[in-house]
Amino acid sequence: TPSSDASSATGEVQTVPAARYAGASESESTEEEDARGEDVMASLSDVIGEPELAQSPEDQQTRYRVPWRPERPRYSFDEAVLTVGLGAILIAAEFLPTASFAPNWRGGLLFDDGVRGGLRLDTYNEREGARAASDALMWVNIAFPFVIDAFLVTGIGDGNWDSAFQMGLISLEAYVVSLVVWRVTALFARRQRPVDGECEAGDTSPHCNARFATQSFFSNHAVNAFTGAALTCLHHSNMPVFGDVGWDATACISTTLLATLVSALRVMSDFEYLTDVLTGAAIGWLSGYVLPWLLHYQGGARPELRMPITLIPAPLLGDQLYGAQVVGYF
Repeated sequence: TPSSDASSATGEVQTVPAARYAGASESESTEEEDARGEDVMASLSDVIGEPELAQSPEDQQTRYRVPWRPERPRYSFDEAVLTVGLGAILIAAEFLPTASFAPNWRGGLLFDDGVRGGLRLDTYNEREGARAASDALMWVNIAFPFVIDAFLVTGIGDGNWDSAFQMGLISLEAYVVSLVVWRVTALFARRQRPVDGECEAGDTSPHCNARFATQSFFSNHAVNAFTGAALTCLHHSNMPVFGDVGWDATACISTTLLATLVSALRVMSDFEYLTDVLTGAAIGWLSGYVLPWLLHYQGGARPELRMPITLIPAPLLGDQLYGAQVVGYF
């Protein structure tokens, strides 16, 4: 044909991407890939030979109770690169030998001191109990979107592992973003915990630990708890995870109340100020609800994440050299 002759004359080789979803035609696959970018789950299903992991969204609508709707962008390869890069920086920051723990910021701000005086528990044992409770309840909220929503209810209960992986990867991305924001802020702010002011005054209680004495702002517990609550509200308000509007609303309300309790316990244990937990709550909602809603749940095509030059954050490690770097390709 004329088109094939022209192609041969110029030496061009035309290729057609393989179908990315079980049951999808080549043309449908090409349109899907053009609109949404490289799909992590589709690539994984090709590698391990399990097409059920990445069924077409159209097929899911009739087979499962918790389908991934066709108009929603899926977790992409670009997001996976970003998540891994930010995660590497987060891990490297934990072992940064040049990090300083000398406080930059001491004391309360605005209403902090008044709230601290009203909520702080009297004895060390009471404060330690509140701290331990905040640890345990925080992990409940962290686990909820992964273990309950994605793994148990959507994966095992509904049998829809594609939606389960979408929910899990989106949740992981939200947590990595929120934790990187927390780590960078804590390294620069270095706000002294309220309890550590007493450590400097001679208190020898076990909580006097210089490694964590300047990580008050903003609250790690609050940002983790509210990121989990926000993700739970996001999943349950956009998909029938529990199959009932009342139960889905209950999941959102319960995790939000639990996150609020975690934050209150941090103030009662004298480990953080009220402004620390309020900031953590705001960052948690932004990373756990607003960000994934914009990328995946708002119901339309998101802006293309791939740029002509792709920048990837990564740790920088060498002989007496520690830090972060940005690498790229084009």
